[in-house]
Amino acid sequence: MALTKHPRVLDVVKAVLGPDVILLDSRFICKYPTLKSDSAEELPYVAWHQDMRYWGIDGGPVLSVWLALDDSLKENGALQVIPGTHCSGMLPHRTAVRPGNMLTVNQEIPEELVQVEQAVLCPLLAGQMSIHDGLLVHASDPNTSPKRRCGFVIRYVPTCAYPIQDPDRPRKFNAALLACGTDQFHNFSNPSI
Repeated sequence: MALTKHPRVLDVVKAVLGPDVILLDSRFICKYPTLKSDSAEELPYVAWHQDMRYWGIDGGPVLSVWLALDDSLKENGALQVIPGTHCSGMLPHRTAVRPGNMLTVNQEIPEELVQVEQAVLCPLLAGQMSIHDGLLVHASDPNTSPKRRCGFVIRYVPTCAYPIQDPDRPRKFNAALLACGTDQFHNFSNPSI
């Protein structure tokens, strides 16, 4: 929990979202080293997607922070993004056709809608962080190295954002907390510091 409210992290988040911020969610995401017996088709990966598709939020952006606990490089499945897609709105998602997708709801943006040739790799060294908008199209390939790739993902929203009903992904935000500032909207259950 201390990492989610670390001043250096919140300084960056506030620069994007403003002074009043809700901590929506946090979790570890790890891709473990490849074993010699692993088939390339079975290795975990993250399909092309937009975070906003899964979060059921409106009225403000979702900001994802990735804190690298290990080096996150091409070989162990670093983040890839399609620049500018955060301005393109929500793209259609479907059930992933390839096995091994690490996304909880196993969805993907169809490849024909993703300009993969424009993908930019976003490597990080352990201790570095990246941030991206919830509409940015992004993915990560399998870990084909002998090294673990683990990161701590934190999702933030401005206090003016609010949950919406999404029949494809019913969500409850019981763990949402006020990360900094004040909450004059009270759109999430029990935000407090």
